[in-house]
Amino acid sequence: MLRHVSSPSFSGPDAEHQRWQPEQRGTHRRLVWLVDPISAIPGEGLLPSRTWAIARALVAAGHEVIWWTSSFSHTRHGPRTPPLQIQDEEGFVMRLVAARRYQQDISWARFASHRDFASTFEKQATTEVASGRLARPDLLVATVPPHHAGEAAARVARRLDAELVLDQAEWWPESLRPLLPGSHWLRAIVAGLVFPGLARRQRQVLSQADAVLAASPATAAEVRNAVPSGTPVQIVPTGSYLQDYSAPPPFIDHVPGQQFRRPAAGLPAPLAVAVTGELNQRDDLLRLVDLARSLSRRQTAAVLHVIGGGRWMPKLATTAPLVTGSCRIEAHGLIDRSRYVSLLSNCQAALLLPGLLQRFPLSAEAADCASAGLALVVTSRGELADMVTSEEAGLVPTAATADALADVMAPLADDPRRLSRLRHGARRLAEMRFDRERLAAGVVDWLELLALPTA
Repeated sequence: MLRHVSSPSFSGPDAEHQRWQPEQRGTHRRLVWLVDPISAIPGEGLLPSRTWAIARALVAAGHEVIWWTSSFSHTRHGPRTPPLQIQDEEGFVMRLVAARRYQQDISWARFASHRDFASTFEKQATTEVASGRLARPDLLVATVPPHHAGEAAARVARRLDAELVLDQAEWWPESLRPLLPGSHWLRAIVAGLVFPGLARRQRQVLSQADAVLAASPATAAEVRNAVPSGTPVQIVPTGSYLQDYSAPPPFIDHVPGQQFRRPAAGLPAPLAVAVTGELNQRDDLLRLVDLARSLSRRQTAAVLHVIGGGRWMPKLATTAPLVTGSCRIEAHGLIDRSRYVSLLSNCQAALLLPGLLQRFPLSAEAADCASAGLALVVTSRGELADMVTSEEAGLVPTAATADALADVMAPLADDPRRLSRLRHGARRLAEMRFDRERLAAGVVDWLELLALPTA
């Protein structure tokens, strides 16, 4: 089984991990099962997921990989069909597990779908190994939440005598509280009834892990309180593919404000601000509308490009055309990867809302915006705010109110020199901390180091 080792943190600024040579890695090629029913898979046209990056890194290191996922797409709310040539193109195998459909992300139907996946995966995996159709895996890496997948992976790992690593993407269930439907008192009642059971099941599955990956220091702190003493816990952010984005253009001193001038009219072009991630909190919806109005009162020319899904995105789409003034809102909704990359590449700043940072302190969206060289406006204190401040990669307002955000964003529209400096700081931050390929390769190094036999 996996043993405890002291290994470097691949999320730090000096994350120059050492690649282990074949003679150091162990004795043979390993069969790894990835259990993740939620993340985007190849062929969906969405941004590559963390699990996808780890699968690629494992294949590159010489391991055999099978990714077990749901037949129903959590993001697109429709059936999945992976590309026919995926093994030739990616090097790993996709296995779709039948699960029922659901429409609401926070609903009993969604939990029922996760139960479908877990029970069918467990039965199918153990049956196929017992019959000889599949080889016994050496390692299972299961993404949690949902806890159903983690529980099934733990039972399968125990039954097949395999190692179990849990990839803790976020800490449940408290981060779900703002997403619950209904009034404040109803949400409090539902949380009081449901959350204790979810928290208990999460801790139970964590107690069975041989090691845990955590997506942020805040998540890692919670994990360490739940796992037995000595269980390895490694902090690895999701990161971003740097090669998708070009570095921001240099600022030329003798042509001040050049990137903000329309050649024909000589008028300042609006500051393009990306707002990415699921819009699941009503407060964030109201915050965006109030921010646009606050910037308009300051006569700041700006466009808020809101990108992503979420329960409040349809409401924003109907509200955005009613917001008039020098600042406007464009609600793009859920878009494919190529358009997403193009939109970010044409922005100069990014606003990271509290709802996103509450669930994912070091979110993939933040990494994408940093990779695109966008000045990051971080609306809550935490590890990301500390990074942004230390690397001069953006701004951290004193509060998350619309006026406080406008106070720090409005000057950027009139100060291209400062904006350029922050944009280059953001790109530098991405290169040091959020290079997904480097992070995923570091995960593989860590897994291999944990599996090395003791003396």
